[in-house]
Amino acid sequence: MQITQQTRDTLLAIEMDHGDTLQLTFSDDSTHTIEILDSWAHVYSTTLKQIKVPQSQGKTVLHCGCQMLIDGHEVKLIRWVGDQRSFYEPWELFGMRIWFDATVHIFDHLNEAHGPCKPRKDVRLAIQEVGKRICPVLLHPWCPLPKDGLKIEDCYQGMDCWMGPYFGADAHGGLDINHPAGTVLWTPFAIDDQAYYNQVCKGDNNNRWQGSHTWADGSRWLIRACHLIKLLTPEHTPLEAGMPYALSAGVHVGDFEHTHFAFGICEPDASDHDQIFLDPWILFWQMYQDRKQMIV
Repeated sequence: MQITQQTRDTLLAIEMDHGDTLQLTFSDDSTHTIEILDSWAHVYSTTLKQIKVPQSQGKTVLHCGCQMLIDGHEVKLIRWVGDQRSFYEPWELFGMRIWFDATVHIFDHLNEAHGPCKPRKDVRLAIQEVGKRICPVLLHPWCPLPKDGLKIEDCYQGMDCWMGPYFGADAHGGLDINHPAGTVLWTPFAIDDQAYYNQVCKGDNNNRWQGSHTWADGSRWLIRACHLIKLLTPEHTPLEAGMPYALSAGVHVGDFEHTHFAFGICEPDASDHDQIFLDPWILFWQMYQDRKQMIV
């Protein structure tokens, strides 16, 4: 399949099958192509007795790859899931900044039983032009940022990064960051609408929140945070960037107090159902980049 897209002021999320070609037009009207040749995922290490069967304290690390042609040049991207290498730097190739987010073959080895994260096609990528940010504004920290970056050992039991194997077997549909109950969450960017989508007081097992923002290019970002103690602002109230909106990490947290973060992108006019979920690390990567910029 031939897919035609243009870069924009915000991150482009795209899912592709083997054999698909993306024709991408840049802001300077130059055109670049990405053809997906192959992708794979292998179990690099595991403590499980049987793959896909959860085990308390189970740990699995996956080694994933994607073979592609970029402007006719063969490129292989390698991505790790379940250890510190999950917090990777994007590739900068042929004027593109590329995040290799997922291959469907991860789910040959993991269950999708801990939140949505499985790509609808063989490969999921996020792309932006080199020199552009993932969005046109500086991102405020979503929570207090660990000084030396995110550490896998601080992702719940040490495995709950994006798609990290919960109990060694279940792909984690979000990013857990351990911090004390009562930790303040801020809006990383302006929020147009926001509300709980699950609440303990309504019989759910957790307090789960979602906020959304539509950018000038028509794309819509949705962010989620779970394990909230309470909201600091009324639901369905627009929020400016950097506003404290919740106290978190105190409801249904299990062994470690933490917040669960999730991130998705909807193309212009697409519904929430059609959103493409991406690694929340991409947001945190930009937050860390923005802090460096501010220090300089």
